Amino acid sequence: MTRVGIDIVDVERIKRLHERHGDRFLRRVFTATEIEYALSAREDRRYERLAARFAAKEAVIKALGYAVPLRTIEVQNAASGRPLVRCKFVDGKIEASLSHTDRLAIAYVLIEGD
Repeated sequence: MTRVGIDIVDVERIKRLHERHGDRFLRRVFTATEIEYALSAREDRRYERLAARFAAKEAVIKALGYAVPLRTIEVQNAASGRPLVRCKFVDGKIEASLSHTDRLAIAYVLIEGD
């Protein structure tokens, strides 16, 4: 079975959530690896990276058709830069494409398998 999910996120929304709730927001939504990756970027790119990962998590949930905790989904990068998405609730393969600008982040996810 193949399932598809897509999501788009306003980068400014993620920035506002972090400013309002601080690191508590980051720890609730993202894994330590995702936070480290995002915060390693220049300041103007950090929220773009977070928004893209948030979009990927939401796209996975849409593809699954049911909610799972956001931290059970992790987005990393291969050495080539290609996103690697893992979810504790997915036995099959997850393919993803992420893109972002300074304003918007989008993720497309394809789940293959059971």
